[in-house]
Parts: sequence; structure tokens; C-alpha cells
Amino acid sequence: MREIRTARIRTPWTMLLGCVFIVVVAALPATAQGGIVASEASCPGQQNTHASERKQEHAMRCLIDHARSASTKSHRALERAAGRKVGDLFDCGFSHTACGRSFDTYPKRFGYASGTSGWRLGENLAWGKRDRGSARQVLKAWLDSPPHRETLLDGSFEHIGVGLRRGHFNGSADAAVWVLVIGCRGC
Repeated sequence: MREIRTARIRTPWTMLLGCVFIVVVAALPATAQGGIVASEASCPGQQNTHASERKQEHAMRCLIDHARSASTKSHRALERAAGRKVGDLFDCGFSHTACGRSFDTYPKRFGYASGTSGWRLGENLAWGKRDRGSARQVLKAWLDSPPHRETLLDGSFEHIGVGLRRGHFNGSADAAVWVLVIGCRGC
């Protein structure tokens, strides 16, 4: 049995609406992915869980751009937010409000909402053991979960931040914990 846990939350503009949605995925049917998962040749390293975290994050960004059929722009504030959120997940557990912080704490702290009258954010979280924590397997799990898929493929989102940390997590010695923060400013 394959197990990947994911969670997702979104906010319209500056108001937090939404719920935490946790899914345990036992099987990932190819039909739900509809051929939008890039090949290994298109996004190298997507299944290499031994590559550096930076290379795995790069593979995830490539997979996301392929699935969205559009290029997202890495945004420094969202990259920093995703990196800090991964730390919170390791320190305090798998939750959009890990360590008692709302999911938009870090994007706000790092200036994503500054200087704009409107903004929106989405956040997908995932963790998996060994190869189930690869960029490819996590992306497939997000695509097979309707609310995560909606966040990932929302065409209004143009900026992205991806965070990954590997290590001992939730009783597993070789886990990968992923954070996707995706947003738009002036939307």
C-alpha cells in the first residue's frame, strides 16, 4: 500500500478562508492525472530521492510548470516562506498551522503582501516515505486530490515557492516533507 499524506488550504485576497483537508492516498489512478505529469526526460531527477534537496525542488518546479502548461515565477518571499514552513512541520507536526502559526504568516513576514491592494495564496503540503516522497509521487498525489489539484492548477496563481526537507519525520527515518506556496499579487 502506498501512503502519501497531503494537506491544502487557500485564501482569497487578504482573508483566510478555507479548511484543512488531509488525504491518505492508497492508490494513485493514472486517469486522474490525465497525462499532465511530465516525463523524466522533460523534468530530470523527479524520482531521484537521493539528489540534493535543491535539485529535487528544481524537479518539482519543472513538474508543476508542466502540469500547469505555464511557467510560474519563483518568488523570493514565497521560496523563503516554503522553506520556513518545512522547518515548522518538522518541529511541530504536519499542519497548516504548525507551531501555532497561520499558513500565511511567512508569506506576510517576508513581504509578499506588501505594496499591493490584493493578493491570494494557496498552500499544499505533503510527506512521503522513501520513493513515495519523490517530486513525481507527491505531484501525482496532489493531482489525484481534487482540492489540491484545484490549488495547483489555478490559473490566477503566478508565483511559487517550493520547500523540501528530508529526514526523520512522523516515525519514518527517510521521509520527505514538501511545501508548495503559490500565489498572485494584484489579483
